[in-house]
Amino acid sequence: MTQTQNQQREALEEFLHRFFGPGNGVWPNLDPDYRHKDRTLPFVEAIRRGDNAPTVLPRVYTDRDRFVVYVISREPGERAKTAELIRAFAGPTYIAYDEQVGIQPAWLDPDDPVEQAIRDFAGDRTTFRLETGRTLEHRRNLVGALELMQRTEARRPPRMWRVSKPIGRLLAEFDASLSAGAEAASNVVLDHLAAAGGVTAANLTNLRIKRLDRLGRSEEILQLSELPDAIRQNPPLPVKEAILNAVYAALEEPLAEGDLPSAQARLEERGRFVPALLDADAGKLGTEAVTVLLMAATILEDLPALHRLVEAIQNKGRVDELPSLIWDDAQRVLAEGDGAATPPAAAEPVPQVAEDDASESLPAIDSWPAFLAAVAAGSRAGKSAVEQRSWTAWSPPAVHDADLAGFLDGLENQAAEEAWRAVGAFIDADGYVAPAGLTAHAFIRNAVAFDRFGPGDLAALQALTEIALRTGPSAHTYAELLDEIGAYSSRWVSPERASIALDFVDRLFLVACPDEDARTKLACNLLEPLCRHQGRLNEADLAFAKRLSGELGVGFSWQERAGTDDERELSLSDLPPMKVLLYSLDDAVLTRCAEEIKHLAPAVDAAKASDYVGSTQLRQKARSADLIVIATRCAKHAATGYITQHARTEHIHYADGSGSASMLRAAVAGLRSAAVGR
Repeated sequence: MTQTQNQQREALEEFLHRFFGPGNGVWPNLDPDYRHKDRTLPFVEAIRRGDNAPTVLPRVYTDRDRFVVYVISREPGERAKTAELIRAFAGPTYIAYDEQVGIQPAWLDPDDPVEQAIRDFAGDRTTFRLETGRTLEHRRNLVGALELMQRTEARRPPRMWRVSKPIGRLLAEFDASLSAGAEAASNVVLDHLAAAGGVTAANLTNLRIKRLDRLGRSEEILQLSELPDAIRQNPPLPVKEAILNAVYAALEEPLAEGDLPSAQARLEERGRFVPALLDADAGKLGTEAVTVLLMAATILEDLPALHRLVEAIQNKGRVDELPSLIWDDAQRVLAEGDGAATPPAAAEPVPQVAEDDASESLPAIDSWPAFLAAVAAGSRAGKSAVEQRSWTAWSPPAVHDADLAGFLDGLENQAAEEAWRAVGAFIDADGYVAPAGLTAHAFIRNAVAFDRFGPGDLAALQALTEIALRTGPSAHTYAELLDEIGAYSSRWVSPERASIALDFVDRLFLVACPDEDARTKLACNLLEPLCRHQGRLNEADLAFAKRLSGELGVGFSWQERAGTDDERELSLSDLPPMKVLLYSLDDAVLTRCAEEIKHLAPAVDAAKASDYVGSTQLRQKARSADLIVIATRCAKHAATGYITQHARTEHIHYADGSGSASMLRAAVAGLRSAAVGR
């Protein structure tokens, strides 16, 4: 044995003695005579052998009745893989976790001797802390499942974990899942991007910021440890806007009350990153972000920046969008500064606003036809327009609907593959206002042709279907569309993706139906696999599948209750009185979800909200809710951030999609979580 191997072995033994030392009663000090060591011994032997599998180590707390199992990933980039392994072998049957956020890594307490030992041992490898029920049987089941996971993984032929999809396709899937409101799917794709490599740390941080902004999690953005580095690297404009939006969340209340000094004090307290963003192009930013920049430039008495901001605001005719006290204060500082400036006539040249990317030499793109052409060509200008969200300033896709659809249908394979990069932007631009049905249908054909059935892709496919059906297609087009969607449903319909399939079926009942046979055929194709495997459905999916079957009038036979072996769970009908706020921009989805909640949990009062921006009513609903469920499809930070800012409950759940089934699944999970603490 070499010296290095000796050192590694000694380090491992030191770790094991620390892990099984004070604070862990599962095998005290690795005592060879300990009579209950047999259950833990396989895990210790696995780590000593150096098995090609995640490390699994159990713990019994010595100061309370708590049992956990730590799972440490094999390599630093295997967070997503390890979470999937845990889920496949142990969850959700044997472990407790929020299905909306998935199995997440644990934050390890440095003051806990056992967890500090893991921190020292694992380094930058990911650690999961898993908990189960309190009975001995629960603990044995969890340990048995993880032992099987470890043993199975160790026996597999060695191979590198690599995501098969290219980075460009993953980025497109990430954008599409964000636009389609697939919260969990966007997190999964982000994990895959991190695991795949090829994306810089700065770009990963930018993606995280975009996602948190869409969810309205302002505080999490400002607490990101990578934020200073991200700002130093001049991120794309949407990322800058997300950071400024996060700062604005703290200013909103004093500004609404006309309390400028308090708002300025909060900006000085929370806006330490804002001065570095003063060169952002204000003409392309939202009102919240512009307000923060104007306040910062006023406080700093940065006259050049103030001049640029005021000029940009006036040129765009946006003065009325800003709080008058902010605008007036900026004008006062400008007047005082210009009056004191010497010599007054020698106007210094105004610095040019820095572009937010290296797009100065790129051809201008100012419409959807030019945008799709650039993206399909894989040009830098197209990629830049995607990153910068340039489409927000153009006429909506519906204006060019027929031309865009014809262009997409005429693309060769490589160009069609590239064009999918624009699908997130297309869904985002729809905004439930002006549907471009022909273009949505062309994107659906693209998805089916290229087997785009990943988690984010399916959410995009569902959103595209909603857009296409909202235009009221003819009977022929309707049947053609449904045939295309159903043709490959066997590749993705499963209990794990039940809410997506149910969202598809639900959408068929929310829009006009020009062809009953086509609707029945697709609905049956999507429901039949779920009925066949209904024992694996959760209670929300089972309940909604029953409802859709009844509305469809087909004779699927469903069991009474979802299968569960957890005796801790109350029946939904026995849940205590609670208030739940459902937020979505789709009124029909809100109504269907509220009806189903009333049916499943009669004591729960479901309120609905679909405000585009914050309002007094929305604030009241957010403050009074015991549970908040948000669908982010087409929602803007102004609304989601407003809700999370004013919520008094810790129970905020996000639907992993924009349909009724996704929202109901999130609501049921949230109700159970909220009921635990009551």
